[in-house]
Amino acid sequence: MLEVVKDRVALPLEDPGKAEASAPSSHARGGGSWWRRLLLAGLLLGLGLIAGIYLQPLAVRILAIAGGDPARSPAATVLGKGEGQPSGDERALDVVALGRLVPNGGVLAVALPNGAGDARIARLLVNEGEPVAAGQIVAELDNMPALLAARASAESNLKAQRASMEQVRSSMRANLAESRANHAAAEATLTLANQELERQTRLAASNSTTQVLIEQARANAAKAQADLDRTAALVERYSGAETGNQSDIVLAERNLDLARANLARANEDLAAGRVVAPRPGSVLEIHARVGEKPSDSGVMTIGDVTRMTAELEVYQTEVKKVELGQIVSITAQALPAPLTGRVTRIGQIVGRQSVMSTEPAANADARIVKVIVTLDAKSSVSAHAYTNLEVIGRTRTKAE
Repeated sequence: MLEVVKDRVALPLEDPGKAEASAPSSHARGGGSWWRRLLLAGLLLGLGLIAGIYLQPLAVRILAIAGGDPARSPAATVLGKGEGQPSGDERALDVVALGRLVPNGGVLAVALPNGAGDARIARLLVNEGEPVAAGQIVAELDNMPALLAARASAESNLKAQRASMEQVRSSMRANLAESRANHAAAEATLTLANQELERQTRLAASNSTTQVLIEQARANAAKAQADLDRTAALVERYSGAETGNQSDIVLAERNLDLARANLARANEDLAAGRVVAPRPGSVLEIHARVGEKPSDSGVMTIGDVTRMTAELEVYQTEVKKVELGQIVSITAQALPAPLTGRVTRIGQIVGRQSVMSTEPAANADARIVKVIVTLDAKSSVSAHAYTNLEVIGRTRTKAE
């Protein structure tokens, strides 16, 4: 019995020749299955990455629009791994938003004055970081020499017109005096001529004179009358010299007024050669140096950094929690300590987010409302050198 079992155990299940022949085939099949499984795993991994990149932001946006967890706000991904993260209850009550630091009233690009044309910078009178007052000249342009020459010409013309005015007045006074003297002489001459005509007329009645003498007396009387009329007209013409209504004086006065207007215009044209600060502030950045023509960005940028603000972009579904006067904590890696401020203005326009998170899940099409936070005095001092710094604002909306 045992021998039979041994025989059975010893019997080969397959033909050794066939087994050896089939061994290479089995090894080939095992190798083919390995690279197929590797290709399938790579394909599944690629599909997973594509789904994570394209479908995750869409899912986040859908959840946000549906009014989901406020922790999915644009700043939530930034704060998710940050230090000082509050508890879950506090985070649900706070409004977290990305933003930037800006001076009170924003930044202002100082452009070239009207009429500057293609002028270039000739002199810069301020440096970056210096405070400026409203109306202060911060730069001069290379068209200033021509403008100064035009003003000098206008000043000379004004002086010439003033001298001409005085000359006309003096001349008119002299002419008036002369015409009055001539008028008096003409009156005397006419009186004598009339007396002679009367005498000759009486003599003619007694035949004591000749007709020639009578005609001569009449001619002398007529000439004396004409001279009197002429001098009377001259007196009338020059009589305005005393009151200033004489025509020559009026013309000289109008020329003088024109010269004054030309000088005033020349003085106003000087503004085309000077760049002035439109409001007080500090020079944040100079865009054009000496010899350069300013671009569309202007000559320089100024801002009132004595009082800083934070411009936060609050997600549209969370802005309803924000109210004026709420305390806001401002943080950023570049700041030595958190800043504090209060909400002073809530925008009325829903726009697209401009301050973006670097996280892959950030929603690039988020709709936001701008909220202005005015920093307190101490925080303004700490933030005055960080214009446009990207920050994170946390608005405490829960009751104290």
